[in-house]
Amino acid sequence: MTAIVTRDGGSAQPLVDYCREQCGVVLGRALGQSEGKGFRIAHMGHVNAPMILGTLSVVEMALAALEMPHGKGGVTAAVEYLAKNVPANGKHA
Repeated sequence: MTAIVTRDGGSAQPLVDYCREQCGVVLGRALGQSEGKGFRIAHMGHVNAPMILGTLSVVEMALAALEMPHGKGGVTAAVEYLAKNVPANGKHA
């Protein structure tokens, strides 16, 4: 699981709602002291890299659509990392 909290302690609920309502991606709620200020991405069970990339893409899309300040290029960085570390048939990283 990956937990994400807002940088300024603001509410993550608009982002969570957007992902669920507009994209059909359900993010877990943050727990404890971070409740309401973040969300969780579960990657337990049968989850592969493309599934996580899809979730990351929706989160990045939601941040942009909601005009929430964020660093851009997270999905691109994840793709580049995976391309280097997930070997193609017959090739090794």
